[in-house]
Amino acid sequence: MTNPWLRIPASDYEAHMTLPEVAQAQAIARLFASALMEHAPASLAVFGCSTGNGFEHIDPLQTRRVVGIDINPEYLAILKRRFAAKIPCLEVVEADFTLPGFRLEPAAMVFAALVFEYVNVHEALQSIERCMTAGAILVAVLQLPSEESAPVTPTQYKSLELLAPIMRLVSPDEFSDTTAGVGLQELNRETVSLKMGKAFFVGCYRKDIESSSSVDCSEGRLETPQ
Repeated sequence: MTNPWLRIPASDYEAHMTLPEVAQAQAIARLFASALMEHAPASLAVFGCSTGNGFEHIDPLQTRRVVGIDINPEYLAILKRRFAAKIPCLEVVEADFTLPGFRLEPAAMVFAALVFEYVNVHEALQSIERCMTAGAILVAVLQLPSEESAPVTPTQYKSLELLAPIMRLVSPDEFSDTTAGVGLQELNRETVSLKMGKAFFVGCYRKDIESSSSVDCSEGRLETPQ
């Protein structure tokens, strides 16, 4: 069965996420900018990067390697067109990163927003941990349940409704227990209020200094859309 993310046009996704009644793209971009400022990573991997929301905040003089990972090649092609000139160190990877063979050269920071709702959390975190250097930071953004709004806000962009059957909101406590199980220590957490009674959980985690996953970088599939 085709992954629903491959059936949602980039134009629909971007328009939906920036609508005033949704405004999740704006919130994620602010969180991304804040994480970059706080941690100033020399290398960065963004899982579920879509079309590059927030990438305008990356300073390539500070962050000398940037990798965007997404399953949708259209999203990656747009990201590349928008940011290749500004971020010459940009790489894009078209892949399902939850697969056991997924590998990347490890990065000093990973950012993953609204990703874990659509994947097996344990498998996803195992893959992410393999892609982190010892002492690296993971910033994860989860959508919290709302009594006032459906998980996928109904809008005129009907393609987004394809996500409803596969979306599973993740408990922050369950998530943090799983991160601990793969060697990621929670540093802090916060809740960010959104429109329509929704909110984000934002968790920050550090990979154990002693942790050392063996990495075969040849197994990650790098794509450079034209």
